[in-house]
Amino acid sequence: MTSQEYRKKAEKLLRNAMYGGHPSAAAVEEAAVWARLAQAAATTEAAQTTNPQQSEEK
Repeated sequence: MTSQEYRKKAEKLLRNAMYGGHPSAAAVEEAAVWARLAQAAATTEAAQTTNPQQSEEK
């Protein structure tokens, strides 16, 4: 998945959780996990863009 896909998943989870007015702690934590995955994916994508030769070696 790309960082954008992870981010959309996190946003959707938060939006759905907040729709009822009071999101559960579990829903917020799940969205936080997806947000951390989005951040990690974005970091990886940026590294591959900055150093494309390194990504080809893998």
